[in-house]
Amino acid sequence: MIVTDKFVFIHLPRTGGTFVSGVIQKFFPSAYEIGHHMPRQFLPKQYCHLPVLGTVRNPWEFYVSLYHYVWAKDAAKDLVSWMTENGKLDVLGSIQNLLNLGVNNERLDVFIEMLPEHVDYTRTQIPNISKDTARTVRYTGAGYYSFRFNHLFGNADEVFFCRLETLRRDLVRFFEGIGAVTDELRDYILHSDKQNTAEHRHYSTYYTPELAELVSIRDRSLIERFGYVFEQASSVENGWPKPSIEEPTTSL
Repeated sequence: MIVTDKFVFIHLPRTGGTFVSGVIQKFFPSAYEIGHHMPRQFLPKQYCHLPVLGTVRNPWEFYVSLYHYVWAKDAAKDLVSWMTENGKLDVLGSIQNLLNLGVNNERLDVFIEMLPEHVDYTRTQIPNISKDTARTVRYTGAGYYSFRFNHLFGNADEVFFCRLETLRRDLVRFFEGIGAVTDELRDYILHSDKQNTAEHRHYSTYYTPELAELVSIRDRSLIERFGYVFEQASSVENGWPKPSIEEPTTSL
């Protein structure tokens, strides 16, 4: 979470937050990170009157991105060992575990056992979900993405969200809305290089029809809220990597 004198940014993993954080730290001298992936509920009272900025992405792409990023970074990390069942599962099985977080109590108990009792949000490269937080997903039927979204934003009705698919345009619109945009800021957002790109095929090529349908069930509320749909790759895209703005974090 980054606070400034004009707004607050809450960083949901795997949704372009590194790019947004870089923009904020470059152009807003008052910017200060008060917690690594800290939930909105812990926002200090003196900042609660400020506009809140967040980012989201297509849930089907989120799971593919998460798998490829954390697996490549460190297969021994808790999230990776849990979702892959110690490396025994491929991308399909791993995504299914993530989707069934709020349904499969046995797997959820394994997940909870890996987590700390309390989270120190001033530290990075650690699990930033506590045991008690993970317990709240039990019996909800929610997938991992919805669980993290709800955990970080809570009641998100007043949050301005940038969609990763239109991140640069949305970010300019947010700064215009709070009267903070300058020509230099607009030019930087629209034309600067992507950061920490990850390459993988179009997300649709990783899904069976059954698994794609499971995403639509487990993350239904977010899909409906942001109007996301499952899109098929074109024949040109099918065999080629697809770069996207990503975040340098192995956090849960």
